Amino acid sequence: MKNRMALLVAGLLAATQAQAAELDRELVGKWQSQCKKASGNYLQITSHFSADGAYSAKTAFYIDADCTETMGMEIVSTGSYRLGRTLAAEGGESAWEIDIDVRELLSGGMQLPGSGQRIAQIVAIIGGKLVFGDAPGLQSVTGGARPQKLNHQFYSRKQ
Repeated sequence: MKNRMALLVAGLLAATQAQAAELDRELVGKWQSQCKKASGNYLQITSHFSADGAYSAKTAFYIDADCTETMGMEIVSTGSYRLGRTLAAEGGESAWEIDIDVRELLSGGMQLPGSGQRIAQIVAIIGGKLVFGDAPGLQSVTGGARPQKLNHQFYSRKQ
């Protein structure tokens, strides 16, 4: 019985590791978000995830709903990411924990507050869409709690 249980646990661990490796392969690359209204203007995020765990994102701000007329303002974030365990998000969807360590957060050459923070998030790739949780797990936003619900209203597509 103990050997059977050990084999079951080893099989589940191997399956979980294989799923994580698959998500990691799918995640690697360049992703661009849809254009989103925010604070009276619009924004679009271009994210890069590398196979070695590096992460970068550029948030560009626009004055139009098509994200074609730039405001000339950008925020660039760089750092690293790690995938954690799988979980069932609210609604029963499968998602993965992802921790993003922000090394730099820059705008106009100036360091912004947020450098050095760890963002506790969840992520899923559903139908070719990269979907994150509905709020970043930051102390100032969620008290540091990892979100449990995916935000299907704002997603990115691989470029």
